[in-house]
This record gives sequence, C-alpha cells and structure tokens, in this order.
Amino acid sequence: MQKNNIATKQDGFTMLNMLFAFAVFLVLMSFFPFVMKVMKTEISTTSYKVDLFFEHIRNDIVQAKELSISDGSLYLSMENGNRIRYQKYNTNIRRQVNEVGNEILLQNVDNVQYKIVSNGVVVSVEVAKKVAKKRLSMAPIIFFILYYRGG
Repeated sequence: MQKNNIATKQDGFTMLNMLFAFAVFLVLMSFFPFVMKVMKTEISTTSYKVDLFFEHIRNDIVQAKELSISDGSLYLSMENGNRIRYQKYNTNIRRQVNEVGNEILLQNVDNVQYKIVSNGVVVSVEVAKKVAKKRLSMAPIIFFILYYRGG
C-alpha cells in the first residue's frame, strides 16, 4: 500500500521566495523617483531651449526690415545690409549671417515651419514630439505697450 505524499510535498511558494520577490520589488521601486525626476528635467529643459530660440529669433525679427521664406528657410534682411538665414540643418536649427557661420540655436528638432503673416512671422517648431508655435512681430514690444495704454 502506498502512502499519500500530498502533505509532504514542498513545491509551494515559500516565505523565502516571497521575501526575495519583495526585495527585488523594493530595489526596483527605489529607482522610480530618480527616473521620474530625470524625465521631468528633460521636458522642462526642452521647453526652456525652445523659449530661448523664440527669444533669439524675435530679437532679430524686430531689427529686420524685410522677411522672406525660401526652401524652408527664413531670411531676414537687416537695416545694415546683412542677410540672416534661419535654417533646419539635419536635426538642428542654425543661424547664418550673409551665408557664413554656423550658429546652432536649437538641437534635436523634428520639424520647423515658417509662415509670413502681416508684419511678422509664425514659427512652428517640433521638438521631442511636442509642437511649439509662436507669432513673432517685426514691431518692437514697446510699440504694443504704448498702443494698448493709449499713448
């Protein structure tokens, strides 16, 4: 006669297995705040870089006497005779003065579009699958402040 070995089998989930799984879970969860912080920093850094790009291009547009678009590049004709070009070059946006130089203003750009509007340009930039769009005017900001105050 054979004995029933069900009560003596040791194939179940033991306390040692549970402690090991819990330790692995705790180690993985300890990295979670660090990963979230890095992701948040990258997003805020990207938006800051895009804002700096818009500020830089706005400063040039205010001083420009004429704007034009050709082959996906924005051209600014300045009062002093210089011609400034904003161009997507690989994954960067670069600025050139009189077709010379290579000043990188923004990196990791997926797409950039320019559209001439009344007294300015609308710039649309896609970075990290997020689109930032801004209308930049040739009129200085002081003009708008005086205009809205009734000056």
